[in-house]
Amino acid sequence: MKIDRFKEILSQIENYGSNHPSYWGCALAGEVGEACNLIKKHERDNKEITEELALELADIFNYLVLIARYYYIDLEKAIFDKLEILKERRKVI
Repeated sequence: MKIDRFKEILSQIENYGSNHPSYWGCALAGEVGEACNLIKKHERDNKEITEELALELADIFNYLVLIARYYYIDLEKAIFDKLEILKERRKVI
């Protein structure tokens, strides 16, 4: 998907329900819970979850992006900064 299309769709999600990070944070927590529940069912029942899990992970990503945008966080930079921290931490161990 092209980034412009992603931004267009994201702006529609942004205005769904509430345009506030507390709403998105609660929605994020709910989506994480749904993803974890699917993983549990896969482990416990050997249930095929790939398609459902992909959708839950997409929801998680979308809410993360909304929260990051609200706080003017460059999410890509934050991800790579964190990877550097983890690399350094790994050297210490």
